Amino acid sequence: MTTDEIIKMAFELGNAISQSAEVDDLKAMQIRLGEDQEASGLIMRYQEARVKADNKLQDGLLITSTEENHLEILQQQLNSNPMVKELIQVQEKFNNLMQGVYFALNQAISGEDCSSDCSTCGGSCGM
Repeated sequence: MTTDEIIKMAFELGNAISQSAEVDDLKAMQIRLGEDQEASGLIMRYQEARVKADNKLQDGLLITSTEENHLEILQQQLNSNPMVKELIQVQEKFNNLMQGVYFALNQAISGEDCSSDCSTCGGSCGM
């Protein structure tokens, strides 16, 4: 099989993934999230605070207890926001799909077959 043929098959796989329910759900969730100012604002505030804290750590600086508390409060607010909870569930389903694809590719490349024991892939590889 040629490189061009492999790339074409990978493109076809990408097209198939793009038509999956997981991708449809993720796109719909992203639209809904964009329309929800509370949830999207909360995510933005958390990300900004997280980046600031990470940058301080990378620079060898300590994070103050006030900054830690602020991050914890934002994390709690994220965890209790229904829209964010739903986003996490939708992202997990998409991530599971992609992990299953990656696992199946690795199985095929290594020549292994998980069909006799789907506990390694959770049965998501389709074998």
